[in-house]
Amino acid sequence: MKKSIISLTSLFAAAMLLAGCGTTSSYTIQAEGDQKSWGDAYDTLIASAKSDADATSRSKKLHEAEDMLMDTGAVCPLYVYTDQYLMKSTVKGFFDSPLGYKFFYNASNGTSKKIKACIASEPSTIDPALNSSVDGATYIANSFVGLYKFDNVNGTTTSVPALSDGAPKTTTADDGKVTYDFTLKDSKWSDGTALTANDFVYSWNRAASGATASDYAYIFDVIDGAAECEADTTGTKKLNISASEDGKHFYCTTTSYVSYFTQLLAFPTYAPVKRSAVESVATKGGWATSPDTYVSNGAFKLSAWTHKGSMTYVKNPYYYDAANVNLDELDFTLSDDDTTIYSMYQTGTIDLADSFPTESITQIKEKYYKTDDTNEYYNKALLGTYYIAFNVNSTVFTKADTEAKRASIRKGLGLLIDRNYLVDSITKGDQIPANSFVPQGTLESDGTTDFTAKNGKNRDGKGYYSVATADRSANIAEAIADIQAGGYTYNTSKGVFTDFPSFDYLLNNSSGHVAVASYIQSVFAQYGITLNQKTQEWATFLDTRKAGEFDVARDGWNGDYNDAMTFLDMFMTSSGNNDCHLGKDAHANVKVYTNDL
Repeated sequence: MKKSIISLTSLFAAAMLLAGCGTTSSYTIQAEGDQKSWGDAYDTLIASAKSDADATSRSKKLHEAEDMLMDTGAVCPLYVYTDQYLMKSTVKGFFDSPLGYKFFYNASNGTSKKIKACIASEPSTIDPALNSSVDGATYIANSFVGLYKFDNVNGTTTSVPALSDGAPKTTTADDGKVTYDFTLKDSKWSDGTALTANDFVYSWNRAASGATASDYAYIFDVIDGAAECEADTTGTKKLNISASEDGKHFYCTTTSYVSYFTQLLAFPTYAPVKRSAVESVATKGGWATSPDTYVSNGAFKLSAWTHKGSMTYVKNPYYYDAANVNLDELDFTLSDDDTTIYSMYQTGTIDLADSFPTESITQIKEKYYKTDDTNEYYNKALLGTYYIAFNVNSTVFTKADTEAKRASIRKGLGLLIDRNYLVDSITKGDQIPANSFVPQGTLESDGTTDFTAKNGKNRDGKGYYSVATADRSANIAEAIADIQAGGYTYNTSKGVFTDFPSFDYLLNNSSGHVAVASYIQSVFAQYGITLNQKTQEWATFLDTRKAGEFDVARDGWNGDYNDAMTFLDMFMTSSGNNDCHLGKDAHANVKVYTNDL
């Protein structure tokens, strides 16, 4: 049996981890003979891939980046996401995206002019520049619109021109940089004032600037000047973007051809925001906390917000395509109590429930899934991975005095988990066990080939460890060896570790996440390892995880566009979505060994 995760049973093994792996590059965490920091190695590799116009070369770099990421053990993929939800059969025209967002601007609801839904609890933020959650993105996508937007074309969610009057004109320079000229449609903000190309200039510079400290600043890396803009905390450095004097043309220059550029243009962080509204409130993001200051330009505008209770959006009469918006109102209940949400759906209080009790899934499928127009149960494949995030700066594994040993422990813990049992008996949502972080369905630059067809150290598509049921015993044996290599004692006769420290597992309050955590807790307990569940409400949980105030946490990532880059650039040192804190704080001083990266 060919295994892609290699036990670090000695420091020598750590040094030789990728020897003979069949790729032209190698990486491992070293105790001695270190060469590069995570930032110097990983960040440089990602930056090179972003500016590489050669599809073959770019793909190779992205696969190498995933090798580096998986070697840390800090990212422990469990399964590929699916999106299960309940929706009344009277709702038509609604569509969702493999990215996890839900779109209501084409929807209708029988004779009613409103849709009532619950997609999550209180959002951390609905500021397009500061949001990094799927629920926040859903609110933003329905209340803001950019140069492009997502639409349902023949059953497929794709990006189409919105405020851009058709496709832009492009010019490619000798150095490979591409300049885009967008002609803007006439449009207005929800307060009736004119929206111009200057609004895009302000908004993109704001979101990309180090002064704003957006989690998503790195998503502008494809724009010329982004590196300087992100590094500048004064707000003086700007992207290579501009507006015509009459405000009807918006110009931007990318560092090279970007195959997924129109998807970025439809992404919430690329949406325009009104400067006077944003700057009317001194606190960062404060303008996006009240309907009185929350000026938008999309199909709906925020009209009421009872924090931790509900949000109401009404049709925006100034939306450029308002004539085709059927609904007058969107009512969102804010909750993460799956039992309550399911009860509201059953009683007709809401028309769409984005979550429900895990233990009720079988009965829900039997009751609500139909093969005709009366169907109310949906289960869509998502471009995302549910994973465990290990904070690389945690000191909980006290016996592991080197990063190589800590990586070994993290990998070992991940191998103890039976991903097939998890998806078949716990989550029950037709999820696919994950053997890599970049999920199935992610396309190469050609827009056709699945990136995972060549994942894993041997580029054979078998991933970084086996998820085959037949390999369960071998995985456990390897897991025990990995944890032993990290410095902990295993009592063979009793089948448990005798000195492994207990640790907290951070998660948000939701029955699905609690069920997964409880399963992992029970598995670890079989081997003498104590996991303590530490639950927090959604917004607090996001802030705690982002701040690195945890040892181990539940995590998940839905792609922002269909390309492996969206799963890999988030772990750059500068990324606000780098929950594992790779290359940050103490880990910034950890060196890695690289060869021909």
